[in-house]
Amino acid sequence: MKRWLPGMMAMFAMGAWAGPAVAQQAMVVEPPEPPVFERFSLIYSPEVALSDTSLGEAIHRIPHGADVQNIGFEVSSLTGWYTRYHAQIDFTHGYGANGIRLEPLAFGWAIPLVRAPGFGLEIEPLLSLADGLLLFTNDDNNGSNVTFLLGSGAEVQLNLLVGPFYAFLSPLGVEVRWLEVTSGNGGNAWGGADPFWRFRVGVGVQY
Repeated sequence: MKRWLPGMMAMFAMGAWAGPAVAQQAMVVEPPEPPVFERFSLIYSPEVALSDTSLGEAIHRIPHGADVQNIGFEVSSLTGWYTRYHAQIDFTHGYGANGIRLEPLAFGWAIPLVRAPGFGLEIEPLLSLADGLLLFTNDDNNGSNVTFLLGSGAEVQLNLLVGPFYAFLSPLGVEVRWLEVTSGNGGNAWGGADPFWRFRVGVGVQY
């Protein structure tokens, strides 16, 4: 008995030392990786002027309460558990001219309200750092020139996910244009702060 008693005591001591470490390892749960969802959508986003303009010649062509029509495509990518990057390109009609609207730097925080297999509902505050309009306008001699408008915006949108399809609606948004640069005869650069109410609705797929 004296021979195996020290061995049993050593085994009990090792068990007492290893037990908490094993239990601690068992309690550590690795957080799940964020889902990698890319989204592609067709988007319609009109804008309505909220005040008299303070920018330059091209902006003055749009009276108070008039609108700008944008229709195009948006791609968005989930870059973290909630963070989503957005980029958008549109055909634009406004200010008495046609052109292209580019929104390459927009970031949202898609906060899940409901998550279930094949169904989801999110609310997403979204901030657009750079929103550019390239308009094909006329100069003082009625010749063709180009007007570039730069602004920033913010909005809140609701995302509905059903299987591979999704739709979104953003009735609460504002766009502030703060720079205009016009080329050609009489061209110049203006600064200001022209607010627009911005509405967005879109349908698309996620993959």
